[in-house]
Amino acid sequence: MPFILNNDIRINYEIEGTTKGECLVLQHGFFGSIEDWYDYNYVEKLKKTFKLIVIDARGHGKSDKPHRSEQYSLYLRAQDVIKVLDAENIDKCHYFGYSMGGWISFGLMKWFTARFKSFILDAIHPYENDMLSLRDSVVNLEHWVPKHNISVEHKRRFLLNDRKALLAAVEEPRTNSTELLKTMSVPCLMLAGENDPIYEKVKESSKLSPFIEFATIPEADHWFSLYKSDFIIPQIEGFIH
Repeated sequence: MPFILNNDIRINYEIEGTTKGECLVLQHGFFGSIEDWYDYNYVEKLKKTFKLIVIDARGHGKSDKPHRSEQYSLYLRAQDVIKVLDAENIDKCHYFGYSMGGWISFGLMKWFTARFKSFILDAIHPYENDMLSLRDSVVNLEHWVPKHNISVEHKRRFLLNDRKALLAAVEEPRTNSTELLKTMSVPCLMLAGENDPIYEKVKESSKLSPFIEFATIPEADHWFSLYKSDFIIPQIEGFIH
């Protein structure tokens, strides 16, 4: 597996797909890893028409897991993606981020927007978030995991995460990013599961710019929306092509 170094933090990634296709970055959510994209058939299906860059976010998967909160700034997380693109000599690409991966896109929009042709965001909104509920989930992971409608393998990987790294990653609140969406000029598709508690916020934020499209993922909550690859993949392909 290739990796890059960003300020001595090792970031793991994979390259999949056709070299002739459009480049698409896949960035997983909190608790997740590269494996999510393989488990739910995104890689298998998308690699037929795209060159895929699949990244383990810092603190997750096989990337390094620092324990200091300052090592999880939005800028550094966005820079991790850019370092991977630079290593692969990719000038511009498309980006698909789920939940935390979608939040990272706000950093890419802010500091590196010229590197992207479009953004696809699933289960994320741009409004302020104090992250208290997510911190509580990390602290009480053994009790939190069984309550959610996720696969057995996904639950197993959740429990193997480095708790100190995850707590450091959510120590700081997420700031409001609505101005980024209001002023953006890059095409963006926002998705949300119809049963996701943040559904209305995602839908509301999609109206901030004429460059944003919105789609509802049927019969999906926040965690289950990523499983809906049979619905999401055609959305991605139709949006990009």
